[in-house]
Amino acid sequence: NQQQSISFPIGIMTVLALIFHGADIFLTMDDGWDLSLFSTLAVASWLMALIALIIGARQKTAHPGIVIYPLVALSLILKTSVPSEPTTTLSNPALEWHILLSLAAYSLFTLAALQAIILAIQEQQLRQRHLVGLMRKLPPLQSMETTLFQLISAGFILLTLGLTAGMFFIHDIFAQHLLHKTVLSLIAWCVFATLLHGRLRYGWRGKTAIKWTLIGFIFLVFAYFGSKFVLEFLITHA
Repeated sequence: NQQQSISFPIGIMTVLALIFHGADIFLTMDDGWDLSLFSTLAVASWLMALIALIIGARQKTAHPGIVIYPLVALSLILKTSVPSEPTTTLSNPALEWHILLSLAAYSLFTLAALQAIILAIQEQQLRQRHLVGLMRKLPPLQSMETTLFQLISAGFILLTLGLTAGMFFIHDIFAQHLLHKTVLSLIAWCVFATLLHGRLRYGWRGKTAIKWTLIGFIFLVFAYFGSKFVLEFLITHA
């Protein structure tokens, strides 16, 4: 009861923070979708926080917000304090759906990557018969793996929809300025498709699932945020 009385006001404050964060993001999009690095990162972090809140409500012993919420705060600080080069503003509804689906997929895969890292630590400590700190409060390995593959499955569906929307609504998705993004996203899609197939067909789990999850996530990071960082900061400030 005492734990519930403490967690309830924290939950209310989290919901209010998400509402204000979302309002700050979407009310500034009157002129279209800001495609700058930190604005896009702010949207992705908001989606991650929303998903983390839902997961935390379902699994009170393994709340991913412990890691995600500080990242959300950092993204807002970067968005408001770090100057960025003028970038494209998008006001095409079809392309906005493509971006939103892609960012939602990225958010789910980010949570999956964090889940995989926690799972790896938990598995190692269980093997050593020495659970430390928060690892003692985590659900069993099987439940953690189930959550991991739920995140991957949902992310895979959204990534598929996002790539499909891009094929339809972007006239030249393999143009030079989009080629690296498209190719890396397709590689990530293939990695996660292989992982899900391996899970269904061969029962992949443990280290194999963790390895494939992190490999796919790395490709996704470089597909969008890595390329935007290079284009907006390294090249423009060189």
